Amino acid sequence: MTLAQYIHDVFHIESAHQESPNIRQYPFPEEWGTGSLQIIRLGCYAAIIMFDGCFTRNFTYHIQDDELLHIAYYREIFSSHHCPHTCRPMGADAFYAHIGLSGHLQTDYQLGTPVKSVHIFLSPEYYDGYLSAKVPNAGTQIRNALSIIENIEFFPELTFIFHQLYDYQNSCCGDFLFYESKINEILARMLQKCLDAPELPLRQIKQADMEAVHVIAEYIRTHTAQETPLCELAHMACMSPAKLKYVFKAAFNCSVREYRLQNRVHVAKEMLYHTDLPIAEIAAQLGYQNSGNFSSLFKRYTGFLPKAFRDYSRMHPHHTDFSRQ
Repeated sequence: MTLAQYIHDVFHIESAHQESPNIRQYPFPEEWGTGSLQIIRLGCYAAIIMFDGCFTRNFTYHIQDDELLHIAYYREIFSSHHCPHTCRPMGADAFYAHIGLSGHLQTDYQLGTPVKSVHIFLSPEYYDGYLSAKVPNAGTQIRNALSIIENIEFFPELTFIFHQLYDYQNSCCGDFLFYESKINEILARMLQKCLDAPELPLRQIKQADMEAVHVIAEYIRTHTAQETPLCELAHMACMSPAKLKYVFKAAFNCSVREYRLQNRVHVAKEMLYHTDLPIAEIAAQLGYQNSGNFSSLFKRYTGFLPKAFRDYSRMHPHHTDFSRQ
């Protein structure tokens, strides 16, 4: 499937068959909801699509059996994201990357879901052809980088670039140079992050060490409000801090700090749904003296402020994800 055919089939836009560079604004497809789409076509090999709207019904979005490379950044979202091997909630300030050949991708948008996002689509002619002529084995390296992007909780360099794309005001014929440069910068940051990421596991992890980090994880879950220093956790696990970080990352695919934050968000979601405690009280029970800091954390992971999540989850209990991320 060509990039033009994909845009035409998914977004029902007749002019998407045009191969020449263009920037167009379109309304959301009626069956999706209200809002707008901005589609920036960079010839036949690349496109940037920006969402700004709200889904007025439950909607499922599919990508399947094509070779398009898809990188997405969500400024505002709350929904479910299904990759070939995962199913996880989508949160604000998060990245998702996928290539068609790696399997089926499904995204479930729930009724009333606000979405502000930037999506980059690249054809194989770009990442296997044009780019490989400039960077040896570029296609292979980018495929490797995609899986790493999905497992990175915070990537401020990439966030900054996507914010530039979303906030850019089209003004002149130089717009296409701006968009193309940002695509290349995003890919460069991804490749650099791939080189910097540790290869886990580098060696066989002993069963005793794996059992020890599971004990640490259980301790974190049962001491939600505590900020136990890494050195103390390492002492509990009979490891050095460096070894604990290594084994914990291999076992849970996140750092100790990220695991602690994810656990707090999970507990907060349960408390918001099942109790009428004030937000400030929930924040205090989770170890936050400043409820604003708690609210910022909660929105980063869920896309909702705490009160909005409470209202939404009680209105749509069957559409709300309470699983640990």
